[in-house]
Amino acid sequence: MPHKIRKFAFPGIALTASLSYSAVFAIGLIIGYIGANIFCKKLINTGKIKRVVLDYGNYNIYFHHWIIGLFILLFGFVSQIIYTTPIFWIGCVGGLIFHDIYTDKKWYQFVYKK
Repeated sequence: MPHKIRKFAFPGIALTASLSYSAVFAIGLIIGYIGANIFCKKLINTGKIKRVVLDYGNYNIYFHHWIIGLFILLFGFVSQIIYTTPIFWIGCVGGLIFHDIYTDKKWYQFVYKK
């Protein structure tokens, strides 16, 4: 599939699927994605906030925001807070996760050698 079609098709399919689930969830996804985009452009890319990196011996472990979002969801499931959380906020965390996976070419690489 050509790159331009993928850039349009995947978000469209994800948004359509989430709209069929819940409009509130889809709005949360959109707001989470836009919020993460603004946060990255204004604060992280300009150097005002440093990235979360854990120094472990000869390696650096970089916490992408999809990992942080996944931890938030896992914590919610384990503590059962997620069952009382409005679906809008779960959509916002989903937008945060989707932003990093969709925009970062090396989203899968989080352990780097020094």
